[in-house]
Amino acid sequence: MKSNDTSIRVGIIGTGSRGITCIGRQIAEQASVLGITITAFCNRTASRMQIALDELNDVARESGNEPFEVSFYEDSLDLIADENVDLIIITSPTAAHAEAAIPALQSGKKVYLDKPIAHTLADSQAIREAEEAAGNPMIMGFTRRYETPWLKLHEIIRSGKIGDLKMMLIRAVLPYSFYFQTWHRTRAVSGGALNDKGSHYTDVFNWFAEIADPNAQANKVNAFGGRNVFIEEEDAPEFCAVCDRDCPYRVTLAMPDTQDQMKGAVDASYETETDPAKRKDNCVYKSGADIFDHASIHYQYNNGIVASIFYNVYGPQADDEETLELVGTKGRIILTRLRGEIDIVTDYPDKSHEVIHCKSDDFETSHFGADKRLVQEIAAFARGGKSPVDGRYGLEATRMILAAMESIDEDGKTVAL
Repeated sequence: MKSNDTSIRVGIIGTGSRGITCIGRQIAEQASVLGITITAFCNRTASRMQIALDELNDVARESGNEPFEVSFYEDSLDLIADENVDLIIITSPTAAHAEAAIPALQSGKKVYLDKPIAHTLADSQAIREAEEAAGNPMIMGFTRRYETPWLKLHEIIRSGKIGDLKMMLIRAVLPYSFYFQTWHRTRAVSGGALNDKGSHYTDVFNWFAEIADPNAQANKVNAFGGRNVFIEEEDAPEFCAVCDRDCPYRVTLAMPDTQDQMKGAVDASYETETDPAKRKDNCVYKSGADIFDHASIHYQYNNGIVASIFYNVYGPQADDEETLELVGTKGRIILTRLRGEIDIVTDYPDKSHEVIHCKSDDFETSHFGADKRLVQEIAAFARGGKSPVDGRYGLEATRMILAAMESIDEDGKTVAL
């Protein structure tokens, strides 16, 4: 455990968008305030590490902080063994989580693992077992647990404002074609786009279901979905860069400070990349993808709560693209994520309608302020604080999503959990 006057030394495994543009930038901005620094990077593409370091050092200087001195590794085991690393942040592609997370947990060092926990149930269980065996709880990156409006909503439900919670619905009509343009496009690497995005949603369901019943657990699911927009075409080009079509899903070069995943590459190193798994402009219509572009999923909990996800990744950009609706015995609440807005209607004992605007001052930063709060939680966790969400929740979230995918693959069959 580190004292408050000693900097937490962080090693980041996976220096891409999540590790650098989101978490790394927040460390760079808050380094002196939180007593945290970055001492090591690991990435299998060596050029990405220098680009990442240059970016973060620019942010650190702009924030009045000292630049970082960072060791570079291409093997995660070498970073884990580095004596100058106290806390290990794992933001590598999902299929690589287990190979880093398990030895990191066994090392006794503090570990942050980005969601989803893994791409398969076997890897998810192995990570959770390693966490338990080591007696070393990790902290996971379910960002909605760190966003001000979602925290406020959780507080409202705990207060009993709408009575006993009975139904939950997440509507996610997302402009996320990038899932078909990046490494997420195959289950072998990502576990599916639905695993990457949907694990957020199943974690939210579990977070809220546990308010009244700590033993609440989803016990069955059925789902329908597939691909009805991003359908394979025989003459599809390999990449956007070699295509002259007039296409709404074309990606262009986007620099890190835009934080715009929908425009593809986050720095110039991707322009010359030849490996399709490392490109961010794969054609959405080319063969090889085995993920879904839409789904309708329905869970039954052992305490009677029902929860549904209405999801696609070809929606328009809109300020209501993600909502959470909760229905209780006294009313209903709708949270609109991009507005930072909570709409409450109650019918007992008195009729009422209230709209709460609860954007934090950091709402315009990455993940609507969640990443700033997450880094603060990580720093407290590294100094001995309790993890707000550990591997148990990560395993359950992915278990629920993979069961839904099994149901879709089997034409909507009800799957026991």
